[in-house]
Amino acid sequence: MRGIGASITMILVVICCGDILRAQQTRPIPELYERLQSEGTTDESTSQFLELGRTNSGAREYLVRRLPTVIGEGPKPDRRRAWLNSVRLSGEFRIAEAVPSLTKCISANTGATSGGLHATTRLLGFPCAEALIHIGDPAVPGLSEVLEKGKARDRWFAYRALFLIGSPAATSALRDHVNREQDKELKTEIQQALDERK
Repeated sequence: MRGIGASITMILVVICCGDILRAQQTRPIPELYERLQSEGTTDESTSQFLELGRTNSGAREYLVRRLPTVIGEGPKPDRRRAWLNSVRLSGEFRIAEAVPSLTKCISANTGATSGGLHATTRLLGFPCAEALIHIGDPAVPGLSEVLEKGKARDRWFAYRALFLIGSPAATSALRDHVNREQDKELKTEIQQALDERK
């Protein structure tokens, strides 16, 4: 029995020490954010933000106040990775405040699309579109606006994002829009997608 008790105690010590070490390795949120914006440290910082989790109100609030502006600037050659990680975190943390910035860059492609038509219809490789899908219902009004008034390419992405969100609100937005759609090809595609969903 003593052997079992000692083993349990040892396991608890190891677990506690692991928690302490992880806590010590996580940097303060402002420092994590600064590292997120640097190409050399952005991936590590993104992992640490994801470890904190979207339930960490301090991390989420810090990102809410900063990410929309960074995302709205669009991808830049010298900060491409940092921008992509900022977009990813906006989706993972479901930051509705980033929706206007994300819709502005909805059709931005990472250049990493593979898998042909299937990947494209799932919007894989289009980080802003993917983030909007993660955000879900709070993104529906912004996507509806793009579908109504955006450029032809962006409108297609807005339709696909709404379809992939697939919630009653997103489906309703597509149903409301389809009869007003002026582009015959897009109208047919939206209608077929809605018919398949029935």
